Amino acid sequence: MWLYNYIYRKEAIAFLVLLASISGCSEKPPENKLHYSVSWSSEYQMVELLSKAVPINEQKDLQGVLDAPWYAEISVVNTKSSENTSFANCSGYLSEVTKKTHALRDNEINAFLEFAMMCRSTKLLLNAKSPEKSNIPNDFLNKSMLENFPVEIAFQTSTREAEKNANDKSKKYWSDINQNLQFEAISKDRVKFFDDGGFQNISLVGRGDFNSDGFEDVLISSRDSVEGGSYFNFRIFILSVNEKGEWQLIEEFRY
Repeated sequence: MWLYNYIYRKEAIAFLVLLASISGCSEKPPENKLHYSVSWSSEYQMVELLSKAVPINEQKDLQGVLDAPWYAEISVVNTKSSENTSFANCSGYLSEVTKKTHALRDNEINAFLEFAMMCRSTKLLLNAKSPEKSNIPNDFLNKSMLENFPVEIAFQTSTREAEKNANDKSKKYWSDINQNLQFEAISKDRVKFFDDGGFQNISLVGRGDFNSDGFEDVLISSRDSVEGGSYFNFRIFILSVNEKGEWQLIEEFRY
């Protein structure tokens, strides 16, 4: 009898240990599972362009930023519904803008370009999805961007030049256009490339899944200017990295 009781207790204990193990596994989250979300950096500056503070705690709060008034109303020409009008918030701008829309007054050109770029960034961030996975490397804002980023990021002084370079199959990377650029890290979210001819200030504006493919993308801005001249160009890019580790351009907006 004692042998029977010993065997019974031993089997019961083994069963309880197995049951606890199974229960524990069902409640324990998967190891090494990373969480990705839509986010914006210190270089997302739309809130600073508004006439009053708009708190942003969640992604949905970006809709309030689109509807909030700018710190100044900008007179423009060539919109969808009229030749001459003005914009006072991002919602109005995004619903009426065309490729030919520009500021009416020369002294408002820079301000309008900044509004336009940040309004588009806000809309993109608002509509982005949380990524399921990411191939984006850590701390990618560095000098190696020249060798890794696609040719479209290069400093270019006209749309015609940009199209010519994009159609040139021998040119694939940024460094194929702009060589021997000097590099300066301004902050963790902004870097500068420059030579005797001009400057490119590159900023990480935000992150998220902008094309709904499940992978994380980055939203990058470029502010380009010529040394000692009046030329300037504002652009934003959506970039991602494929499973081979190659940077790819998803979408570009020029201003």
